[in-house]
Amino acid sequence: MTHDEYSGDDLRVQRTHKLVLEALLDLTVQKGFSALTVSDITKYAGINRATFYRHFRDKFDLLDNYAKATNELLEVPFEVGLQKPDKVDTNQIVQGLTRVIDHIRANARFYRVMMGKNGDPGFTDKIRQYIQKRIRRSLPAGLQNVDLYVSYSSSASLGAILWWLEHDMPYSPEEMAIILHQLESGNLKAMLERDSSQQKSTPPTSLTPGAQL
Repeated sequence: MTHDEYSGDDLRVQRTHKLVLEALLDLTVQKGFSALTVSDITKYAGINRATFYRHFRDKFDLLDNYAKATNELLEVPFEVGLQKPDKVDTNQIVQGLTRVIDHIRANARFYRVMMGKNGDPGFTDKIRQYIQKRIRRSLPAGLQNVDLYVSYSSSASLGAILWWLEHDMPYSPEEMAIILHQLESGNLKAMLERDSSQQKSTPPTSLTPGAQL
């Protein structure tokens, strides 16, 4: 549907969503998300509470609505094949990451504000959980300390994206995707090498004469 084909109702919904989002971001910067109320948002946006509640349950539902696109992008399935390094489709991985980062770039102010010091820690944690699920799906079977690796890697990826946003996005989404993939691949390789080294250095368990089962 082109812009000219939108009905009057569609355009009114778009306008309402834009006003509400701008109010959310401006007020979060001014007073912090935790102190923000629906009344604050509706007053700032110049709409009544009934209009707000026709679109959102509360301020958290409003956040979830805008986070949905990121979740959907991160949920796109892909085969990483890290068990067989020669079979890794790096282009597929980078393309998936690029789509996510390009979405973040297009909504840079929203993510910069909501994941910033005055934003909502719960929202940032949801983004981290989305990243964790993507990373966990990509891991080879048999990796030791999976939870440790997933926690570290997701936090590192999120920190890198925040740095990118806070420094006015000095790299293109594709360049940033390549950097993140290289960092993650390097860390995974180091973990796999550590696991392999430990397995080789651990002597097999044997029973000494007279030992009881």
